[in-house]
Amino acid sequence: MPSPNPATLFKSPVRAIWNVQGENVPTLWWPAKSQPSSSADGSNPDPPHTVLFMLPGMMKTADCNPGLIDYYIAFLQTVHDTCEGKIDIFGASHLGHTAGSHVADPSRLYSLEEQVENKIAIVDRLREIYPADTKFILAGHSMGAWLALRVLKARPNHGIVRLFELFPTIHRIADTPNGRNMRYLFKPVSRSIVGGALSTLRFILSAPPVLQSFVGLVTGVDSDMAKVTSQDLLRSSVVKNCLFLAEQEMEAIKDMDKELIEEHASKLVFYYGKTDEWSPIENYYEMQELFPKVKSYLCEQGMVHAFVIGHGEAMGLLVGGWINEL
Repeated sequence: MPSPNPATLFKSPVRAIWNVQGENVPTLWWPAKSQPSSSADGSNPDPPHTVLFMLPGMMKTADCNPGLIDYYIAFLQTVHDTCEGKIDIFGASHLGHTAGSHVADPSRLYSLEEQVENKIAIVDRLREIYPADTKFILAGHSMGAWLALRVLKARPNHGIVRLFELFPTIHRIADTPNGRNMRYLFKPVSRSIVGGALSTLRFILSAPPVLQSFVGLVTGVDSDMAKVTSQDLLRSSVVKNCLFLAEQEMEAIKDMDKELIEEHASKLVFYYGKTDEWSPIENYYEMQELFPKVKSYLCEQGMVHAFVIGHGEAMGLLVGGWINEL
């Protein structure tokens, strides 16, 4: 008897720590429901697998561009439900953005290029696991949109059929309203001060329920998000990695890769917010002008840059609908 498919048993992702090129990466997986077997004569072959790989954003400020894949559970669960479980969904946290026994060196700071190489390696691993004709979709949020473009550039022949670029920060981050206002927060001295303050806060509010309640009260997020924030994000090593990565983003993500976007225009979908201070509305109009062949949308639902906090289900319905149209 074949082993039961987790997707048919419960509506929650499978958690695992993947070792990718020597780095332990927390992952979430929503398996596709079992598909009908092909006929013996091959006249009714199985349809190709479709795999969505989620590349998170990155926490820079209180409006939270989270690099923890757990923030995306409501969003990705909605995508899976909207697609009626016909696709596999896989997501991974950024290196250094989680704490726990899987972290070999909590003091290590991971560079932007190391994050890029890690995501490419994960896609390579997925390519090995699934059949050769598998279709891959990349969904990138915030700086994850820039990462998704880098993955596509490195692996153009890996069966990547679509990129969903959600509230994308793919160029001139330092020149955005938030970039100009927050850049000093990312400097080494500021990172040390913030890290020390968090260690003190965790000591004072040492009981997990107390810290979770405090986070919920201060931020106004729901209990699930408050739990993720208090248990996983509010740790000195994690926040230092977040701020270190943000500093590198300010320096590295400047020029749009126009040649890449033009070459893969038919695969790209960009989604912008009207009040986004990390990816201003001007970016939407620029994308429309420079790349008329690219599908670019402006949010009409009032979603914010950190859509996973309060708008995960709404975005999940939207992305799930796009996938169903493929």
